[in-house]
Amino acid sequence: MEQLNSKVLLFGEYAVLHSGMALIIPFDRYSGNLEFYQSQENNHVALQSNEYLRKFCAFVASHMDEQFVLEVKRFEQELQQGLFFRSNIPQGYGLGSSGALVAAIVLRYLVKAKNLKDEMKVLTYQKMKELKKSLGYLESYFHGVSSGLDPLSIILNEPILYKNAHDIITTNLPSPSDEKKNTVFLLGTEYPRTTSRMMKLFNDLHSQTGFRSKFEEHVAHNNNTAIQNFLGNHTDNFYHSVHDLSSFQLNHMSDFIPEPLQKDVAAGLENGDYFLKLCGAGGGGFMLGFTQNWNTTREKLKDYKLEEIYSY
Repeated sequence: MEQLNSKVLLFGEYAVLHSGMALIIPFDRYSGNLEFYQSQENNHVALQSNEYLRKFCAFVASHMDEQFVLEVKRFEQELQQGLFFRSNIPQGYGLGSSGALVAAIVLRYLVKAKNLKDEMKVLTYQKMKELKKSLGYLESYFHGVSSGLDPLSIILNEPILYKNAHDIITTNLPSPSDEKKNTVFLLGTEYPRTTSRMMKLFNDLHSQTGFRSKFEEHVAHNNNTAIQNFLGNHTDNFYHSVHDLSSFQLNHMSDFIPEPLQKDVAAGLENGDYFLKLCGAGGGGFMLGFTQNWNTTREKLKDYKLEEIYSY
């Protein structure tokens, strides 16, 4: 069955829920696909996944969308035959493990799945808006709330720029140069986290007038300008925006950064060798890093596992 890549939300964490922009890119280092296991095999992971899918199937069956019909009976029958989701996408790390699962289910069981793939060849805003809404509803089973951008980007397997609720487009990343001076990377915190818990923590914070006004003033602006400068390859302005995003998260959202990492975030802000910020919901999982000196950054952050995402 179809292999689906993970994704990385480069920018837009929490801002996208409050009128901000978002930029999501595919990441083929991790992926997942639906498979069948043999009943005689004592595969704990497959059995656990199968049980998890049965609960999701029950959710789908009880929340049927007449405009987005899934073949629930076929889904149930294949679960009986040992269907499971084989994936190496780390769970709770912000790389779209639930988004990939939703995408896999939709591409296999959506009644009009073939039509969907054909329609996606000629993208329009209306098509992406409708698909995003339906995917978000399905993914809400895992997180309580979902924008639908993760499974949408995974189905398209292209960078997606979410400008606002009325403007979603595929886009191109800055062209790599010979020097590849700029590097985007992941830093593994080794702290798994639960998206729903972090979402609740953020919503509690955002309900406070003082935080909300600072968030809207600093994060929304710097998030949007970072995306624009990244895509436009305006390097100096880009790093200025990333610096301010990282600084805000450290000073006003420190509970979203594992405590052992806070000193490293602060060091990057001080020396300018690299900048670290949340990757998705925060609270653990991966953090995103940006640097113009990859070798120095690897040396200074040698205690962590770093993975290069994109160089340009």
